[in-house]
Amino acid sequence: MQTIALLVLINVKLVLSLESPLVSLANLGEIRGGYGESLGGDLYYSFEGVPYANPPVGQHRFKEPTPVKPWKGVWEAKTIYRCMQYNQYTPPGQDYVVGDEDCLYLNIYTPSLDQNANLDVIFYIHGGSFMFNYGGLYGPDYVIDEQLVVVTFNYRIGPLGFLSTESEVVPGNNGIRDQILALQFVKQHATTFGGNPDSITLCGTSAGGASVHLHYLSPKSRNLFQRGISQSGTTLVPWVLMEEPLAKTRKLAAGLGCPTRNVEEMVDCLKMRPARQIVASVKNFQPWLYIPFSPFGIVVDSWSPDPVLPDHPYNLLKTKQLYDVPWMVSYTNAEGLYPADEFYGDEEYLKDIDTRWNELIPLILDYNYTVELRLHDEVSQKIRQHFLGEKKLSRTTFRDFLPILSERLFTVGIQKAAMLQASATKSPVYSYQFAYHGGHSWFEYTSEVDNRDFGAAHADDVPYIFKIKAVNTNGTEDDRKIVKLMVKLITSFTKTGKPNVNVEWTAVSKTNPDFLTHLKIHSPEMLSLEMEPLEMIEFWDSLPIKENEKLFVEEKEEL
Repeated sequence: MQTIALLVLINVKLVLSLESPLVSLANLGEIRGGYGESLGGDLYYSFEGVPYANPPVGQHRFKEPTPVKPWKGVWEAKTIYRCMQYNQYTPPGQDYVVGDEDCLYLNIYTPSLDQNANLDVIFYIHGGSFMFNYGGLYGPDYVIDEQLVVVTFNYRIGPLGFLSTESEVVPGNNGIRDQILALQFVKQHATTFGGNPDSITLCGTSAGGASVHLHYLSPKSRNLFQRGISQSGTTLVPWVLMEEPLAKTRKLAAGLGCPTRNVEEMVDCLKMRPARQIVASVKNFQPWLYIPFSPFGIVVDSWSPDPVLPDHPYNLLKTKQLYDVPWMVSYTNAEGLYPADEFYGDEEYLKDIDTRWNELIPLILDYNYTVELRLHDEVSQKIRQHFLGEKKLSRTTFRDFLPILSERLFTVGIQKAAMLQASATKSPVYSYQFAYHGGHSWFEYTSEVDNRDFGAAHADDVPYIFKIKAVNTNGTEDDRKIVKLMVKLITSFTKTGKPNVNVEWTAVSKTNPDFLTHLKIHSPEMLSLEMEPLEMIEFWDSLPIKENEKLFVEEKEEL
């Protein structure tokens, strides 16, 4: 311990004695950054809060982003920003609306400023249901030891990023357009930070994972990256595509006293409202707790003259209209702990779901819009019977309830996307399931209540790849081993397009639709390649939920 403390003290003194790094961005201006320290104890260069777009405020609200204009003097890149958002995890008594509308900044971390270093680049897209979170939450301290450039960034979220009028007035997907502009910025300036502009790997979790997948399907993202990693999210999970976007826009506008009949007048009025009022209106779209957790999201913006997503993701996959480069897709073995952990943390929520099942389950499972209203109760009861039978919902039966959320909200859509993409591309698709429950989790209500292990929660693999202050993944020997394993897995794929672990890892089959080949990560020493039968898909496909492939075939009316 004394040796470690001494090394830390030496590095602190070294940082204090160093001049702040100064770089010049072509056709923009100079930026001054700072330093960070990696897990291995090496210093890296840190540039936080680098603008990549003009502020999307005033008359630029609800419009696609424009490239940042050159600045005079030296830009101090030492600030973490977050986009304005309605934060569902706000402590009691604090403001639910946090962040700034002027938020389109990225954070760049690199071990070298040698323009000939040619380092591979990871471009990380944060999750948060397209509603909350920010890029600066994720630190580079673990992966940067592998000599990579790491970029995190913000994109507009919630109604400020995903409002749509289903027309050219506000086509939608502005948050995705922000991502594309940020990616173009990184490709253009990668060499300044020692990066290789022709070796960029997209990586993202949850909504970020779905975003990564969308970039494979969007013609606007072609050739901007060479590999992608989607963790716990694809474009086929049910909460990604927003239903009835114009109706939601009108509801938001009416609540803020804006006219709703003329779309242009409605949008002009919304541009005059304080951003905080718009974001605070999110609560009107979540009738129970923060459910549904993603009321604003991606749209098929075929009404746009320059669409981000010209057709439904399922159609694009089936017709092989996608970018053919390697893809890695993953999920955890207890995905549904988001949002179910909060229900478990307060048993009154479980009682409420049990007694109001037919009312709440369509919201929790996000089929409120995609099952005909007359079939809601019948579908809800069929789900209950399949998983719970005659049991009442409580902490005692929570293990029976959890797979409902895991399968419906995450796993089925992820597995379908993996199989479809594998069959649609020449490039390999790799899949893993993360089943390691470490010393800490993103979602800890379960362990706080009775120390039960329900498995690895939604996004629980992320803190073993990117350092997150709120989750200590360096506290036990096994946790530290998992950090090494996950960093090796991610960075080897980033560098070569093939993940390198201690087990021979076979890609997803391009011809066998009945089994998904994936690497299961149980513990640091226990890795297994498994052929998982896609049995869970059969039940969910039997229900009249009009999503993905069900949108394009005639459905029988009866269950």
